[in-house]
Amino acid sequence: MLLDITVADVPDELPDYDRDDWRHWTDEDRDCQNTRHEVLIEESRTDVEYKTDDQCKVEVGEWYGAYTGTVVTDPTELDIDHMVPLANAHKSGGWAWSDERKRSYANSLDDPAHLIAVTRAANRMKGAKGPEEWLPSNTAHLCQYALDWIRVKQTWELTATPAEASALQELLATCDSQIELASTEANPVAAPTSAKPTTQGPGEVYSSCDEAEAAGVQRVQGSIGSGEGFPSSVVPSARDGDGDGVVCEK
Repeated sequence: MLLDITVADVPDELPDYDRDDWRHWTDEDRDCQNTRHEVLIEESRTDVEYKTDDQCKVEVGEWYGAYTGTVVTDPTELDIDHMVPLANAHKSGGWAWSDERKRSYANSLDDPAHLIAVTRAANRMKGAKGPEEWLPSNTAHLCQYALDWIRVKQTWELTATPAEASALQELLATCDSQIELASTEANPVAAPTSAKPTTQGPGEVYSSCDEAEAAGVQRVQGSIGSGEGFPSSVVPSARDGDGDGVVCEK
């Protein structure tokens, strides 16, 4: 099997990471269970018990902490971990995302490997570290850890540093079947020097995408679909023809 990951160095002068920009935990379906409790319910190996009759918060269940290979029955001993931590996603391309996309990433339940219940101690040790800096103590989980990390990065079009990609390749050697990791080098992307990505002021809009590009306006990357584009606020005439959230695509 051949997997692929996009490799790029972290841009210089990256906007500061602010955890508050990645709002979580939310209740997207408004059933009173926020993302944390949705994950606890989904991953419990037994039927969960709730704190109150409204069934909003989980009180008891049984979870397998894959990072440590331990079984936990008290949810207060668990954290819900982002497989690729928010701070890592930020420096891997997420810095350019809209607030809506950051919130979507922080609470996504589409992929069962994106958010997982792990012991609090393991999650604190992992922090925002990539596989080149931290690995689960449960060596039986190393192959799956690498596969999940790569899949999240592919799904959300995030890059990996050269050291990160090298560590992932080493982890894939622990898999039962032969899996190779191909690295695609990304084009350099300059980060803005301001604290957060900014849009042009009222007097600095352009009549076309070509005009904006010629003026050196930063393209915005990281849409749900593929491609790159300018914010529509910069180019009022820009259209998002395929509905993926990006205008002026190449």
